[in-house]
Amino acid sequence: MFLDNLKTIAVQVLILYLIAGIGFITDKTGIFKQKDGKRLIDLLFNVILPIAIIHTFMTMEYSAEHVKGIFIAFLCAFATHIFGALVSMLTFRKRSLKERGIYHYAMILSNAAFLALPLAKSVIGSEGIFYCSVYVAVFNMVAFTLGIYEISGHEAKINLKKLILNPGTISVIIGLPLFFMHLDMPYFIEYPMEIVGNCNSPLAMIVFGTFLANSSFKNMFAKKEIYVVSFFRLVFIPLCMLGIFRLFGVRGNLLVSMIISASAPSATNTAMYAARYGNDSALGSEIAAQSSVLSIATMPVIVALASVVN
Repeated sequence: MFLDNLKTIAVQVLILYLIAGIGFITDKTGIFKQKDGKRLIDLLFNVILPIAIIHTFMTMEYSAEHVKGIFIAFLCAFATHIFGALVSMLTFRKRSLKERGIYHYAMILSNAAFLALPLAKSVIGSEGIFYCSVYVAVFNMVAFTLGIYEISGHEAKINLKKLILNPGTISVIIGLPLFFMHLDMPYFIEYPMEIVGNCNSPLAMIVFGTFLANSSFKNMFAKKEIYVVSFFRLVFIPLCMLGIFRLFGVRGNLLVSMIISASAPSATNTAMYAARYGNDSALGSEIAAQSSVLSIATMPVIVALASVVN
């Protein structure tokens, strides 16, 4: 059973990275460059992803299991980020605040929106997006507060408004009432939302490919610090959370969704926020790229393990 699950999940991961290969090739050939991808990220993050999340909540079957699952997903997502933050505090303590901050950011925050969400859709379906959307909302809360504080070298103040005023959280806030009321939206509203939401996975992976194309593969595999970050991000944190979730009785598609999100590589925006807050964007890009390459091997194993222990 483990090997069957491993094969299924590995194929899905491979498909996503083949789509990322389109972005890699188009960047190298000059058809679609990283600078174009950065502009598209704003569209993905602020429009397409929120529509995908709202559509999922709007069309998800209302049941007691799903209602309970939402609250458990919030707890699991917060627990994962808190655990990651606590673990990160024990690492790189002798480095400067700036260098330490970029390592901590990459260790705590996964590529939940641009890799975990598409993978959850491929492996589980709409229920995977349903639960992972909750994780994305919590990711945004952490990224816009603790994440910015860390990656800025403790220079940027934590803006508590960003806990709510960010696209991921707002889309869940809009989606929750639609889920609970289970309104039947007219076809001419629901279907366009479905089409736009379906654009999230392929476009996100293509953009991701442009970032890989601009990463230094020589540097990313030469720095031992990056291996440490990748180990905690890809192996230690997700395995610990798998044990903790199972201890508290989390099972089924909810468990697999949370582990997909927890085992994803470092957030793609590690490099973008490093640049925005005066940190080393090249290092951020190398960390995100190395953990992404290594996740091709680690994610199928960890997600398959989560499927088996259900």
